[in-house]
Amino acid sequence: MMSMKYVIVLVIAIAAIAEGADYTVGDDMGWMVPPTPDYYASWVSKYSFVENDTLVFNFEEGMHDITVLTKEDFDACNMKNPLFQSPKPGRVTVDASDTFYFTCSFGQHCANGQKFAIYFASAPLPPSPSPSASAATDQSLDTQRFKFVSRKMGN
Repeated sequence: MMSMKYVIVLVIAIAAIAEGADYTVGDDMGWMVPPTPDYYASWVSKYSFVENDTLVFNFEEGMHDITVLTKEDFDACNMKNPLFQSPKPGRVTVDASDTFYFTCSFGQHCANGQKFAIYFASAPLPPSPSPSASAATDQSLDTQRFKFVSRKMGN
């Protein structure tokens, strides 16, 4: 028989998984034209992302943006038909298991490596709302939620 102490620890661990984790894009460097073209691909490879995780984009407003593209537009750095775009720093929570393609639409930023493809795996458990979660989140950044397929659907 499992003691109550272990049951409580298990419940806390499950709640932490369901809420998702926060990841600051680029870690301390933030979201900017990187020193090497593979910088953000290397950053993505350090982590395992799942549904309900949040990407935190820190940058100086007016210098960069957050743009999500289809794979085809991402590969070509084509900014004509973004799936999502935000001119402000902020938080992006992904509510779907899929690969998403983030970049900056300013000038040659995409061509100079300010972009990354990121796969979000299915969450191990379905998320459950927490009544205290809203009080604990950082309200200084806007949060955008995604739940879409990152490719074009029929023309």
